[in-house]
Amino acid sequence: MSEDAPATPGWVEARLDEILAGLPAVGHCRGAYLDCLARCRPPADPGEGRDRCRAVVLDCLAGTGMDPAALRRLDTALEALEAEIGEDT
Repeated sequence: MSEDAPATPGWVEARLDEILAGLPAVGHCRGAYLDCLARCRPPADPGEGRDRCRAVVLDCLAGTGMDPAALRRLDTALEALEAEIGEDT
């Protein structure tokens, strides 16, 4: 018997990979972000949950020494991805 685990739509992973392309050592941060997004379910406010998820991945990447300007660009790209997810649900 298998248990259904929360998951994001497949296209989200592909878009996230496009956003993160070329960034060094992001595997564990990527996984944490996707896991967090998958758990953003009603009745919680999905926007608030996604903000929290974005903060988690940005903090994770900041710990890798990523340039602050690159983090700001990534924040914008992730926010756009989250808006796409909101439109798809």
